[in-house]
Amino acid sequence: MRTVFANGVVFSGTGFARHDVVVEGDRIVGVGERLARDRRDRVLDCEGRVLCAPFVDLHTHLRFPGVDEADDPESIARAALAGGFAVLVAMANTVPPIDRVSRFKEASERFHGLAIEVIQAATVTMERQGERLVDVEELVEAGVSILSDDGSGIQRSDVMRDALVASQEYDVVIAQHSEDALLAGDGVVNDGAFAPLLGVGSIPEVAESVMVARDIELLKVIPGRLHLQHVSARESLNLFRQAKREGLRISAEVAPHHLLLTDSRVAQGDPRFKVNPPLRSVATQMALVQGVRDGTFDAIATDHAPHPHQRKAGSIWEAAFGMLGLAEAFSVAWTALSRTAGGVQMLADSDLGGPAWATLASVLSALTTGPGTVLGRSAQLRQGALANLVILDPYAAPRVVPSRWYRSGNSPYVGEELVGRVDDVLVRGAQLVADGEVLDA
Repeated sequence: MRTVFANGVVFSGTGFARHDVVVEGDRIVGVGERLARDRRDRVLDCEGRVLCAPFVDLHTHLRFPGVDEADDPESIARAALAGGFAVLVAMANTVPPIDRVSRFKEASERFHGLAIEVIQAATVTMERQGERLVDVEELVEAGVSILSDDGSGIQRSDVMRDALVASQEYDVVIAQHSEDALLAGDGVVNDGAFAPLLGVGSIPEVAESVMVARDIELLKVIPGRLHLQHVSARESLNLFRQAKREGLRISAEVAPHHLLLTDSRVAQGDPRFKVNPPLRSVATQMALVQGVRDGTFDAIATDHAPHPHQRKAGSIWEAAFGMLGLAEAFSVAWTALSRTAGGVQMLADSDLGGPAWATLASVLSALTTGPGTVLGRSAQLRQGALANLVILDPYAAPRVVPSRWYRSGNSPYVGEELVGRVDDVLVRGAQLVADGEVLDA
């Protein structure tokens, strides 16, 4: 039996059109305006909703291998589906780190039975120590496509040079946590008004941007593939924008929390808002929002980092860095950007045109086609493709507190007034989310 998703607004990867989407089995068999229907078809009215490809997250911490105290892969898969994600890139800063083929295979096998696809990253250096490259050739032969020492920036320029040489030779992405360790020191929050009030060290934006500048200079002479993780500094964005104009093989992501939240959230010392890189100033937040709006950023990536309660309890000085974000990512990004595009009501007033629709296109591109391109894969709804589909309501307020999908409790969004919600998710034709409820993960 065919299912016709009728009267919805379909995101093509760049813009919107009022189209039907027809699914039969595990394939999309039609995308177009007023497609012919058979009386046996199951027709679902999608009036007022947007249909797009499922989201791709380039930056998730699945905590395997490691101590099973926080969320496990199954609970993270449920949260991912609730947020519209069908593909996650799992970071390699695990315990032990994914720095050799045996560990890569073990982790990949652990994720094989999940309802979502997990792409396991490997580290850039052995034990994430920043001193000696992993065996890139052996890892790529085993299926690795992205390398990252996330959680630690590669401090030595010669090691980063060698990593870019390897990325060029083996066509693998080097994803960099851009942070100069000496400039960051033992910082806890942004270098601004709140660090001295809290009596803690600060992490200045320049700790990020100087490493971005170094790596771009290396990329100019070594045409490898560089991806900048969780960009949070204005100068990093400026440098990246110029590097793209120059045609370098570079991409970058921004985290939803850096689009919505600012460093004022740490004023009371709440450890839920402790994250690295830290929440920045309003001026930087606005610059990052503009980087999504104008298409500079390739991806919105969650940096989803679950922690057990004891690691986020106590003082902001003692608590671990990191926050949750998979289930909330679309709503957080759309809320942040729609506030400066006339509000969501502008969608209804502009007939698929105007600033609100352009802003929604920017958000969806950064969750679908942009990260898909970084991974070298398509993330569009088209005839003949697998029936992977997200249906979302851009007008809606979430029905429930997003953190209900997590075992961990370190969500910074409890109590936030977010707009937009993922209603339904299909993966290979199977409906895994219906009306906001995860059916099977």
